[in-house]
Amino acid sequence: MSKKGRSKGEKPEMEVDAVQMANEELRAKLTSVQIEFQQEKSKVGKLRERLQEAKLEREQEQRRHTAYISELRAKLHEEKTKELQALREVLIRQHEQEAARTAKIKEGELQRLQATLNVLRDGAADKVKTALLAEAREEARRAFDGERLRLQQEILELKAARKQAEEALSNCMQADKAKAADLRAAYQAHQDEVHRIKRECERDIRRLMDEIKGKDRVILALEKELGVQTGQTQKLLLQKEALDEQLVQVREAERYHGSPKRELPPGIGDMAELMGVQDQHMDERDVRRFQLKIAELNSVIRKLEDRNTLLADERNELLKRSRETEVQLKPLVEKNKRMNKKNEDLLQSIQRMEEKIKNLTRENVEMKEKLSAQASLKRHTSLNDLSLTRDEQEIEFLRLQVLEQQHVIDDLSLVCLHERERQPSVGRMRPRPREWQQGCRAMLLAGWDLTELLLVMGTFPLCSSRKQPPPVYTTS
Repeated sequence: MSKKGRSKGEKPEMEVDAVQMANEELRAKLTSVQIEFQQEKSKVGKLRERLQEAKLEREQEQRRHTAYISELRAKLHEEKTKELQALREVLIRQHEQEAARTAKIKEGELQRLQATLNVLRDGAADKVKTALLAEAREEARRAFDGERLRLQQEILELKAARKQAEEALSNCMQADKAKAADLRAAYQAHQDEVHRIKRECERDIRRLMDEIKGKDRVILALEKELGVQTGQTQKLLLQKEALDEQLVQVREAERYHGSPKRELPPGIGDMAELMGVQDQHMDERDVRRFQLKIAELNSVIRKLEDRNTLLADERNELLKRSRETEVQLKPLVEKNKRMNKKNEDLLQSIQRMEEKIKNLTRENVEMKEKLSAQASLKRHTSLNDLSLTRDEQEIEFLRLQVLEQQHVIDDLSLVCLHERERQPSVGRMRPRPREWQQGCRAMLLAGWDLTELLLVMGTFPLCSSRKQPPPVYTTS
């Protein structure tokens, strides 16, 4: 009986030791899972910090790019202004040289005609005078007819050039408006795409944060269950110790009853046998109860192991999702950078188009104002000033006209460079105003002397100012 009791007592001890070892292993696994979870939390925090750093770097890079682009614009503007200033100075010098040469030629003609006039006034013969007058009249008529035809041809050419310029201006304005509309639509589409990508990223981040919070709650619940189970195991250990004490007492009682040194009366032996049978039944019941408790503990341990495996699978899935989110966010960040760069290019092109449209509209308004002013200018009615001051004024008029044409040519060249499209090239022609021809016709009809007409023709043949037309002389 004692051997059976010992074997029965050793088996529960071994099983309880196995249960304790399993509990210790489960605790070690739980601690490792908690450590891994803390590591995952730290990794998620690092990922957030990296995302913030990437955002800051992107903003700094964008600011640097904008500053660099502004510097490049300023440098380009300065270089263009320097080149235009040099070209204007060269053209001004050329025009001054041409004006000086024409002034010298006109001064020589004026001196020659003045000498002829002096000879005629000094009382030459009537025949010479009439012959000279007839010859001068015929020559003036031929020159006037040729000049009239040439002026008419130049007027037609100028009208055609003006019409072409207006058509080109209208085409450019329409093309600029269409391009500006396309650029605005593309810019709006890019902005919508960027906002959509941002919303998707924020949605994914919120979803991941919700999943992490859910996992935290699950881990807290598991920790609570583990605490409850540890309390149950401690309770079972206390019960085991109590059972061990009972077993020791039973063994001592068996030794006491079964020792051969003591002689008992026969009635007492029967009582001892009955008590041994009862103790045996009690031991069997205790063993069964212990076996049932051990089976329950094994089932609890299996459940804990299953939950640990589930937690490990969920942790692996979270790691996989975090890596996938990193891989997904990388092209989104690159795409965002490309979108920002493209938006900057579109803004620059839109600004260039708007500046070009403003310049073209301003030029159109200036041309219309000049044409209206040219049609409404008054005619001068005096022939008293034939001195060299008039030549200087005409030279100044010519200089202003050349400067104005140079400004127009510079603006058109800038428009051509920015647009890179076909633009009508209007050749520079020396315009001769209609008022000069009308003034000559009015003087002939008024009965002016031929010498005076020749003087006027020699003094004002090349007047071409749009600001102020040449004087038209009538009889006082």
